[in-house]
Amino acid sequence: MDWDSIEKWDYIVTAVASEYHRKFPMVELEDIRQSLYQWFTEHPNKLKDWEAIGEKDAKNLIYRSLRNDALDYCQRWKAKSVGYDVTDVHYYEPEIVEALLPPVLRGEYGVTHKLNLGRPGRPSAPAEGGNLTIMMLEVDSGYWKLNKDDRRIIFLRFAENLDFGEIANYLELGTDSAARMRLKRAIRRLVNKIGGYKPYNDVDSSAAELQEEEE
Repeated sequence: MDWDSIEKWDYIVTAVASEYHRKFPMVELEDIRQSLYQWFTEHPNKLKDWEAIGEKDAKNLIYRSLRNDALDYCQRWKAKSVGYDVTDVHYYEPEIVEALLPPVLRGEYGVTHKLNLGRPGRPSAPAEGGNLTIMMLEVDSGYWKLNKDDRRIIFLRFAENLDFGEIANYLELGTDSAARMRLKRAIRRLVNKIGGYKPYNDVDSSAAELQEEEE
């Protein structure tokens, strides 16, 4: 497939590559772009069929497929770089990060066997590659990428075990609610530093299915 066939959709490549680079900052932006260009070379007939049904529908279908491709590529790259199998990929929900933070901030890496990352009605969360220590190292790395204010409130809550009233007084935030919200935002930024919230695959619909969705 020549560049002229791809160029008209380059703006989608740029948008999707940027989106997944933000979700997986450990993966180079240009590497994601190249993976998406490869999709076009591997699916010339699909692209031709989609373009035949109209630019609007083709745009939606291409966007969905490229997002799926970017997700698969970033998951494989992360697994390879860290040293575990892609089937073991685990995304960090806030509850899991909060469970890991106390031993991480205190340097207690030997307590991994005591951690229960599951929630009621759900099995314990798996570590990437079956190793909780890897998860703890990722949380530690993400923590040190945060700004000073985010690190401070996380440390006060999870290393010093202060309640929200004490944190509010210490940081002069005024109320417990303000401290709680500040911490919630800090945890959200930490989650994004270590790969982001669990992504999902868009449905790569056929042209007929896409038309049914719009009716």
